[in-house]
Amino acid sequence: MNRLFNMDNPLMRFLSRTFDMMVLNLLFIVCSIPVFTIGASLSALHYACMKMKEPDEGYVYRNFFKSFRMNFRQGTGMWLIMLVLGILLFIENRMAVQMAGNASVKPVRIMIYIAMILWYMILTWMFALQSRFVNTVGQTMKNAVLITFAKAPRSVAMVLIFIAEILIVLKAPGIVQSYAILWMLMFGFSVQVLINTQLQYPVILSLMPEEKDEPAADNRFAVDETADVSGLGYTPLPKEEESAAGTGEAEDAGTEEAGSADAGTGEAEDAGTEETGSADARIGKPEETDSAKKTED
Repeated sequence: MNRLFNMDNPLMRFLSRTFDMMVLNLLFIVCSIPVFTIGASLSALHYACMKMKEPDEGYVYRNFFKSFRMNFRQGTGMWLIMLVLGILLFIENRMAVQMAGNASVKPVRIMIYIAMILWYMILTWMFALQSRFVNTVGQTMKNAVLITFAKAPRSVAMVLIFIAEILIVLKAPGIVQSYAILWMLMFGFSVQVLINTQLQYPVILSLMPEEKDEPAADNRFAVDETADVSGLGYTPLPKEEESAAGTGEAEDAGTEEAGSADAGTGEAEDAGTEETGSADARIGKPEETDSAKKTED
């Protein structure tokens, strides 16, 4: 009986993970009610699902709210941009459907469907990147577009899984569709993001900087002298100027050392003079004593 309720038991781990997914799905739905906060909720959901693959997983609700607060502004901005693009694609598709009788509209509808697929791919990568990296909105969107094409097999796999889920629900009987609504309310969004993160996490992990076991000396940053730091806002000193600056510093240091040596020599001479004078004073006293004795005689 003790083994049955042990938290390391596979059954207990499955039940615990099921409960976590239910909590995440509920948090996502509640935090997305204002609509404009869906971007921050998506970032938080991606972050919490990715943390499940790491040793320091923590509590899912803490991970969710931590990412929600950190990514609220940028997540909201990116979502509003993608929302406008999605609405435009939806309007274009509705207009193409109304003109279905025209043969020239068919290529346009195909292009719209391709654009919708790209929209979904970029959306998934965008909030996955936003959940783990600090960057500007424009740069994050640019990186999402690049990764969408660079990791095309993973992007296509996410789209195919999503389309398969939709087709299963649409082709299923009415009672199954009723349960599908319940599924969406309980697990739908969180499980979908969890499936996507299984494909995204290796890519995200490869983009993260490697952690070094030994810190730099004196807790300072280790600097690569050959690195190009111009992109960070720094202006590196040219090699000729560096050598000239180094020569000047060496000359200044030599001058300071020579000055200190001269000062030391002068102090030594002064000390010698003082010692000589004090010695003469000591030697002169017995002579005065002898002359005085001669006078007395």
